[in-house]
Amino acid sequence: MSTFDLWLDYHRCDAEGLTHGNVRDACPGTRLVAGRYVVVGNEEADAAVAEIVRFEDDGVVLVRVLPGSLEDNRALLETVPTP
Repeated sequence: MSTFDLWLDYHRCDAEGLTHGNVRDACPGTRLVAGRYVVVGNEEADAAVAEIVRFEDDGVVLVRVLPGSLEDNRALLETVPTP
């Protein structure tokens, strides 16, 4: 079982400091919504909390990985984005 909502390669960053993922790499049942916080990670790196910033037409999801540990930011995971 995965410990993250969205598989993410932390090295795929752009000039804005956003990390690129793909919606197809979300775990089943994960709702990806702009403004929502999710657990991101991969098999070779520690999980972290990231804010979903926006989506591209080709399925790319851009996230802002937060500094600090998963435990430091866990409370944000319960935050519901405003429409």
